[in-house]
Amino acid sequence: MQYRPTRNCEASIIEFLRDELTASWTNIHIEKTFTKIYGLSLPAICVRCGTTSYDPVEIGGNSLKREPQILIDIFASSDGQRLDLKDFVIDVIKNGCIYYNYEIESGAIKSKVASGRIRVLNIEDTPINFEEDRNSLDIHDRYRNLITLTISTGKVE
Repeated sequence: MQYRPTRNCEASIIEFLRDELTASWTNIHIEKTFTKIYGLSLPAICVRCGTTSYDPVEIGGNSLKREPQILIDIFASSDGQRLDLKDFVIDVIKNGCIYYNYEIESGAIKSKVASGRIRVLNIEDTPINFEEDRNSLDIHDRYRNLITLTISTGKVE
């Protein structure tokens, strides 16, 4: 099974962050779904695709340029860790990463082929505050941050 563009973007960014984080941090989990995050120890990162805009390449044509929004949720065990981790992620992702086309078999990556570059067009950094006493929140929600990226592969679809 071949991943389509949205899943390729998510998987490429997850793989890039795993490589970058394991070189500098220990015991950080990176997942694609919130369900998995809440079952893991901290710190953890969730990468998912949000809203995607499709801009026409030319007037009257059917070709589009995709600009997905990538949401990177950071779940930390302290406020200092949250700040350090979000700054690290922003620093490594701001220059983009390789975009891969993935082929999956039985839930595992069978092959991946570099197919361009993910370019970061915009970054927003938002601390998540539930306006409640942190001690009353689930441990995963006490020190959270959201990094929102607008990206492009430059491909015409």
